[in-house]
Amino acid sequence: MTTIAPPPPPPAPPVTPPTSPPPLSPGGRNVFRVLLVVAAVAVLLGAVVTLGAVAFGLSTFRVITDSKPLPAELRSLVVDTGKLPMAIRVSTDRAVTEPRADMRMVNSTRASDQPLNVSEGAAGTRISINAEPSSFLQWGRAGEIHVVLPPEVARRLTLTTQQENGVLMAQADVDELVARITNGSILLSGSARRMELHSVDGDIVTRNPATIVESFSATTANGDIEVDFKGAAPKTVTASTDDGDIRIGLPPRGPYLVNATTGDRDGTWVRVPRTSDPASAAAEITARSANGDVLIDEMR
Repeated sequence: MTTIAPPPPPPAPPVTPPTSPPPLSPGGRNVFRVLLVVAAVAVLLGAVVTLGAVAFGLSTFRVITDSKPLPAELRSLVVDTGKLPMAIRVSTDRAVTEPRADMRMVNSTRASDQPLNVSEGAAGTRISINAEPSSFLQWGRAGEIHVVLPPEVARRLTLTTQQENGVLMAQADVDELVARITNGSILLSGSARRMELHSVDGDIVTRNPATIVESFSATTANGDIEVDFKGAAPKTVTASTDDGDIRIGLPPRGPYLVNATTGDRDGTWVRVPRTSDPASAAAEITARSANGDVLIDEMR
């Protein structure tokens, strides 16, 4: 049987090289140049307007300093910064004979030269700020209030701080500290008989191991809690966070009654001597994190 081969495929059509765009006429080149100039001018004007607005905004602010004496027999002090993004620092100084509050901040040129207010009431002494909240500075730190105390005044002081935005740096040995902050961290390096600390968005941290005698309580919604205790642990320690980790460093002496829970069954570590008998426990530790790890360890 004879097989007939199929005919060969037809040859491919020749490839036509791409044609170059037609050259611009003198009129077209002029129009193109005009468009480039217009675009450059628009960008330049936008930059000038933006820089002018920033310069005008900065020109309406200035740095203000103020200082006020506090009562020599100070027993109760409230520091309230309101909506202003302020840092609060509390420290002791053996060289000072009377407590005082120093302030340095950025505020409107229309503001008073002495915005620091100190008032007396039935509840004790209160520090507040007479200043204009500004959206221009709402994301930055407007300034700082520094409370300077003689050590003997600090040791008998009940201190309460209230902040919406900022940071608290507690560096004094006080009798009692109660701190509330919405957006910011609490940094501890002092001691107290009792501490109660609350933050919404921020960490609670001891820069140096703290000495707390009776009770320590710390809560935050979005942040870590990292605290170390020296000497002897407080009789009760409570730490709670929704989105964050907890690490508690305890003195080697124990045993401790520990109740530590997390959302992850593998996210809890307890590395201190434990007991289930409250009468024999050196301290009772309760730590809870909904979405983080919990570590109860011996302080090193």
